[in-house]
Amino acid sequence: MSDPVPVESTVLAVLEDVLGEPAASLRAQPVLAAHDWNSVASLEVLAQLESRLGVVLDLRSYHGVRTLDDLVRLVETVAMATPTAGRP
Repeated sequence: MSDPVPVESTVLAVLEDVLGEPAASLRAQPVLAAHDWNSVASLEVLAQLESRLGVVLDLRSYHGVRTLDDLVRLVETVAMATPTAGRP
C-alpha cells in the first residue's frame, strides 16, 4: 500500500455519519458514551469501518473501546497488520 490509511479521518467521518455529531464535538468530548453510542450505533460504526477500511475488527476488542482515541488506536493497529487494508 503506497498511501497510509487515513484511519483517524475515516473513524471521525463514520462517527459523524452514524452519531450525527460534528468532528469538533467528538474531539471535545471523546468518550463515546457521551454521545448517542448504543448497541445499534456501535454495530453500524463497526460495519462501516470494516467496509471502508478493508479490516476485520475483533469484536471483544472493539466493544472494549471507550473513547475516540481508543477506537482510532484499535483500527490503526488492525489496519497496519492487514496488507490489503484501505484498498477497495
